[in-house]
Amino acid sequence: RRISLQAEGLSGQTDPADDTDPVQLFSAGQAAGQLQPNGQDLVYTGSFGDLKIDAEAVGGRVLPELDGAGEATVKNGVGLIKAPPKSLRGQSVDIASLDVSSGTARVTVSGPISIDADGLIDANLSIKLKDPKAVAAILAGAIPEHKSEIEQGFAGIAMLGNQPSMPLKIVKGKASLGFIPLGKIKPVD
Repeated sequence: RRISLQAEGLSGQTDPADDTDPVQLFSAGQAAGQLQPNGQDLVYTGSFGDLKIDAEAVGGRVLPELDGAGEATVKNGVGLIKAPPKSLRGQSVDIASLDVSSGTARVTVSGPISIDADGLIDANLSIKLKDPKAVAAILAGAIPEHKSEIEQGFAGIAMLGNQPSMPLKIVKGKASLGFIPLGKIKPVD
């Protein structure tokens, strides 16, 4: 009926395959999660605190410690547990809320995401920011090669206030934030 997990000092690494050394992915001071069926769907509710993502796991990028919480419904999730898919294609998730923060910077995402048979993503998300300048500083530090574009873009977003909201749409892999095209996302496996 329900599975609940709680952990302190949680960490993750890659599976050492083919005699390669495992790569540290992350560590979290605390994490909790719960899975509960809703008909054939599966509802996940969870949170984490003091999450540190290892720079090696994200191409040498440096991210601050993160806290987060969220709730999402995996469509046909009960069936997916019984017979785990070999691909993400044909799967869909409805994010009630996914909230990630560091200091005063906070990003909240909600809305449906699906992946079609060709691996193309479709999503109709709402993105809410708290303290856009702080979010921009984190992103600029993590992606220094796009620092100027990030700062310019978030300067415009900051003009919408300290807690702006905007739509992020992805149609057949083509992403746009409001009316601003962001580019194409490669098909997923």
